[in-house]
Amino acid sequence: MTKYILSTPKDADGQPVRLFKANLENNASKAIDQLSGICSGILADGEVNQAEAVFFADWVRKFAPFEPVWPFTAVLARVERIFADGYCDDDERAELKGVMEALCGYTSTAKPEETYSTTLPLDIPFPDLIFSERQYVITGKFAFGTRRKVSEAISKLGGIATDSTPTRASHYLIVGIFASRDWITTNYGRKIERAVELRKSGSGIAIISEEHWKRFVA
Repeated sequence: MTKYILSTPKDADGQPVRLFKANLENNASKAIDQLSGICSGILADGEVNQAEAVFFADWVRKFAPFEPVWPFTAVLARVERIFADGYCDDDERAELKGVMEALCGYTSTAKPEETYSTTLPLDIPFPDLIFSERQYVITGKFAFGTRRKVSEAISKLGGIATDSTPTRASHYLIVGIFASRDWITTNYGRKIERAVELRKSGSGIAIISEEHWKRFVA
């Protein structure tokens, strides 16, 4: 069984330091990439045992406060709820496994060169979609087809498709079902982060999956 060891970096005075330096432009990306790597390692055998669940929770509790951005905020909130009683039972470990899978896009049936995209920031409950004069931002890799095909499907229904970064003029962000394993360091991840920020500010943008979008297109 893999043994996980958690250590907190400390400065010369023995005080905890930030996992990544604040002056790095891609600070959050590196932190998220490390957390995604932890999740992938834990999920390698297809299950999450008690020791792994505790290790994951401890890591998130130690480092999430230093990176107060999505997905750390969402993951920390879930961890605190699951471990509210100080223990993680079978059902809660299954829930935690789902969180890890959503975060790193893990799936046992994925091809080596691709993985399912993250589902963590999707709007719940799923919203009804309106196409007429509504702007749809496209991100990720789609099972439906190329981005051009996705854009054409949106346009046929009266919508406005764009591949640019979400703005306050955007109504929906569609996340394609497939994403490369390095999605968090690409424009794909940046679009999701921006959409989450806009949603928090009350812009009205909805983050939806390709699967949900296809129900309305079909």
